[in-house]
Amino acid sequence: MHTRHFVTLLALTAGLAAHAAPEGATESTSDVPGGLTIGVHANDQRVRGMGDALIPVWQNDEGLVFINPRVSFNDDGEEEVNIGAGYRRLVADDTLILGANLYYDTRWSMFNNRFGQVGAGLEILSSWIDARANYYYPDDKEETISSHTEESSASSTAVFLGTPIVQGRTTVVPRTFVLENTTTTRLIEVFEAALEGFDAEIGARLPILTNLAATRLFIGYQSFDNPFGEDLEGIKGRLEIRIGEGLLIDAEVVEDEVLNRADFIAGVRVRLPFSIGNLVSGDNPFEGACAAFKTQPEHLPSRLGEMVMRDMNVRLGNSRETVTTTTSTTSHSWREDIVTEEPPPPPEEPPPPPQDEPQ
Repeated sequence: MHTRHFVTLLALTAGLAAHAAPEGATESTSDVPGGLTIGVHANDQRVRGMGDALIPVWQNDEGLVFINPRVSFNDDGEEEVNIGAGYRRLVADDTLILGANLYYDTRWSMFNNRFGQVGAGLEILSSWIDARANYYYPDDKEETISSHTEESSASSTAVFLGTPIVQGRTTVVPRTFVLENTTTTRLIEVFEAALEGFDAEIGARLPILTNLAATRLFIGYQSFDNPFGEDLEGIKGRLEIRIGEGLLIDAEVVEDEVLNRADFIAGVRVRLPFSIGNLVSGDNPFEGACAAFKTQPEHLPSRLGEMVMRDMNVRLGNSRETVTTTTSTTSHSWREDIVTEEPPPPPEEPPPPPQDEPQ
């Protein structure tokens, strides 16, 4: 189902982007620098910080291959590390950028559980239409986030009577007592697991303040399979404002609060050009940083080195309380016979003394 959504979205977006792409002059991409991005996002539930490095490892006049390490953390004590690689290429007379990427993500949850996933993404960028789709395939495991036990006990006593035994005037009734103690233990646990799913968005650049900033409005959708209950899915919307190549401000609203912990998030990111070659040669690795914050019309080839937009988090779901019940029984028996004895018969009265006969 998720794959079918991917294909439909990308086919639609490719047509829209190709139709909307303007004629533009070819611009060399052989000197597109990498980028180092730092940012912070927040809502009323948490604050999240991140650092991202997009490092070109090969490029020519048509595109580039890059590696992309990223780290993020939040004030709940959660941490995430992503490492990925991708390829972006200018097509259609340099009016479209097509990109593909592959990542491995690792997340440490607030309960100190570690989860991993493989992610793959496709993107289409142009001067007026952008679209992205990302798929996330996590490892198949569940981890405990809370556990406690409850115990209860009950006891009962049974009495068993045997066949009476008569010995003379004594009667013995065998009597056996059996005491049973039953202990019931309830193990109550809550689990968390990573969720498989996808997100996608398509957006258009707004024809406002084009010489100062590139403002885009996106509509998207996210869907994740929840092994503990109903799937988590919903529509999302995002506003993005890029000022030059160095500053990005965005705000996002989402439909599914359970998945996102809140219904909105806003943040800011700063991107500096970063050159590994300059660093190795002893030159300034951030050469051109000041120019990145100048307001100027957006040039599409420069977007080959911008940060990949994908979910920074391995998405997690929590189970309801699960109860495992075990019962153990111990017994103890003892014997207390009932003994009764008939009283002895009364002694026989002596015969009366003989009486003298009268003379």
